[in-house]
Amino acid sequence: MADAIALSSHTATINTIYAQLENWAKKQYFLETIIILSIPTCIWGLIGNGVDFWLLCFRIKRTRFSVYILNLTAADLIVNIYYIIVFITFLAQLYVNLYFSCVMEVIYLSGYNTSIYLVTALTAERYLTVFFPVWYQRHRRKYLSIIVCAVLWPLSCLVSLVAYISCYPRFLSSHNEERADCTAATIFEITITFLVFQPIMLFSTAALCVKMQREAKQSAPARLDITITILAVVFLIFSFTVRTVDAIAYWHQTLDAPIPFLLSLLFDSIKSSINPFIYLAVGCWKRERPIHMFLERALSDKAERTQVDQEETEKHPEPQM
Repeated sequence: MADAIALSSHTATINTIYAQLENWAKKQYFLETIIILSIPTCIWGLIGNGVDFWLLCFRIKRTRFSVYILNLTAADLIVNIYYIIVFITFLAQLYVNLYFSCVMEVIYLSGYNTSIYLVTALTAERYLTVFFPVWYQRHRRKYLSIIVCAVLWPLSCLVSLVAYISCYPRFLSSHNEERADCTAATIFEITITFLVFQPIMLFSTAALCVKMQREAKQSAPARLDITITILAVVFLIFSFTVRTVDAIAYWHQTLDAPIPFLLSLLFDSIKSSINPFIYLAVGCWKRERPIHMFLERALSDKAERTQVDQEETEKHPEPQM
């Protein structure tokens, strides 16, 4: 089977793991189970992200936050398409040109990294909007969201290209030895992820959660805050967990085992597919308006009054000026 497939990092690792699992009693079905779970997840994610992308492009008024969501949806679509191609290639034993496989792998890594960077930028900008509104409105550039996205995509492509070119040969049978440039690229990627983007996302999300808890009695939190918080938590659980395991496994080969890698495939599939359902759940919660407006409601930055607050307002109406 390995001879029939061009060896990108994922297909090479899947084939290696398939050979390893054949020696395990009953555990050889673990790979098929992961793929059976991941393929429908990616297909649903492809449909959901496709619908969201269309709504964001043609049906929803463009805001500073919807720009991030639009780019995030595009990044998730890239990951969904990549995994579907990889799984189909493996299961059908199809031959894929090596150069096409390499390009596909770099595009996937770019989409994966961009999604992390975009969620970080989204949480950071929302944090500034909520906690420093006056300073934010005074100093924010008109097209800041577009500028940030335009910077993050090339940054992600650069990081992905450097990491892939440096580390790709170790997935080939003739290049099993470790490379100094791969180690340097891995350290660079870990620094970018864990010392820059993860702390910003974690701090901004925690601050938004605390604020929502404090203001829960006066008014329901803005749906945008709920959406951003859930997105960040999902990324912290699924994405950074995978990155942590990969980073540890790079220096401790005993952890570079089949089960962690296969679980990372499943986690990646879930992370790139779950966002449309988050928007749907937040947008449709306690609302009877048309369902196609769920995405616009999920990105609303206006706080909603609680039922108790509404009753108090009715009992003690504000005097008219």
